[in-house]
Amino acid sequence: MKQHIINTCVAVLLGSAVLTGCKKDNYEAPNAGLFGKLVDKTTNAAVPVQTLNGAVLRYYQLQYGTNNPNPINASVHHDGTYENAMLFSGKYKIVAEGPFYYNDTITVDVNGRTEKDIMVKPFLHVTATTEVTGNSVTIKYTVKRNDNTQKIARVAAVIGTTEGVDVNSYTFNDARDVQDVPDATIEGTTYEKVFTGLKPNTVYYLRAASRTSNTGNPTLYFNYTPVIKVKTGN
Repeated sequence: MKQHIINTCVAVLLGSAVLTGCKKDNYEAPNAGLFGKLVDKTTNAAVPVQTLNGAVLRYYQLQYGTNNPNPINASVHHDGTYENAMLFSGKYKIVAEGPFYYNDTITVDVNGRTEKDIMVKPFLHVTATTEVTGNSVTIKYTVKRNDNTQKIARVAAVIGTTEGVDVNSYTFNDARDVQDVPDATIEGTTYEKVFTGLKPNTVYYLRAASRTSNTGNPTLYFNYTPVIKVKTGN
C-alpha cells in the first residue's frame, strides 16, 4: 500500500567532517472512502452486530493482485453501518465476516466517498419488544433460524447504560445455554426477562441476542436485535 510521508536522512563521514543529506519523500494521502451498511438479503433491513468484534470487513485492493495477503481490516458499527475514510481510489474486493453467511464476492470501484451496501444472510433472526414499569424493564424476544441447519446454542438479553451494550458489555444480563434444547422448541418460545432494581429516571439500552454452535460459526458470533432505548420512571 502507499505510505504517507517518509523522511530519510543519510549521514556520510568523510575524514573529520560529517556531511548529512536529508530527503523528504511525499506520497499522496488516502483520497477516498467507502461507507454503507450490512443488509439482510431476506428482509432488506440492516444487520445489527456486536459493538466490538461483532463483524469485520476485509478490503483487498485489486491493483496489488487478488491474492494480496495483507487486506485492510475495518470494523462494523452496532447498527450494521460502516465507514472507512482512509482508502485510495481504486478497485477493491470486500470480504465480510460476522454472524452471517457470505457467499458473494463483491468488487467495488471506490472513487471519492463511495456508498455500497453489502448483502449478507444472518445465521439467526432475533426480534424483541420491551415494556417499562416503574424502575423495571421487561424484554420479550424470539429467535428463528434463517433457513439453516445450525444448532441454536445460546440466547441472551442484556441491559446497560451505554448504547454499546452487548453480551460482553452490560449492567445486567440474562444468558441461557440452549444447546440441549431442540431448535423447534427454541423457535416456538418467547423468552422473557424482567430487569429489576434499575435506577429511576435513567436511560437504559437493551438488546436480545443469540448464537449458533461453533459448527459453521467457529468465531461464535452473536446475532442481535437493534439497540432499544428506554427510560425508567421517577
